[in-house]
Amino acid sequence: MGIGRLRLALLVTFGFLALSGCISVDTSVTLRDDGSGTVGFVYTIDRAAWETGVFDDSDVARPVPVTKHEFETAALRIEGLRLRSYGQERDEETVTVRARLDFDSTEDLRSLLGASTLDVDLRAGTWRQVIAPGDGAAGPEAAALAESLAGYRLDFLLTPPEPVTQTNGETGDEARTSRFSVSLGAVATAQDEIVWEVRW
Repeated sequence: MGIGRLRLALLVTFGFLALSGCISVDTSVTLRDDGSGTVGFVYTIDRAAWETGVFDDSDVARPVPVTKHEFETAALRIEGLRLRSYGQERDEETVTVRARLDFDSTEDLRSLLGASTLDVDLRAGTWRQVIAPGDGAAGPEAAALAESLAGYRLDFLLTPPEPVTQTNGETGDEARTSRFSVSLGAVATAQDEIVWEVRW
């Protein structure tokens, strides 16, 4: 996988994964005041889709890491990124992939999540992430696509260096966090940008 093209530009990335097989994605970021922090991913993938081989190391075109090898490769190619942990759990219906990485700067995080989709200003205390660019499916197929993906979600959690003062998501834990959640159906059919914004 060419990590230079690695982008978690979320419609392209997670939409790609969702259309390759049914998946929900939970992303959590803890950001320190010096720009370092940790980012965690939890992918919940239909086991039937996993067993087709869509998510193994042979898919060199996939734009995001899923397997341990792919996460290790990403960590090697982005200088300030380190894989802290990786694991898989399986039951009869799903495969759950959990990965956690440390990053040294917001630029390292942007390299992983897609520089064109994420803007973080530590001085101003702002986070702006484009979840969907607004050029989703339209027409008669859109409703069927939205319905087929409605049960799968993208969930995001940010813990910034200071308490949250404003967000278009939800706050929690005495305003220490902001959470944003959207169905893949909404992402895949969005005609306007879906953007998550946080201030602290």
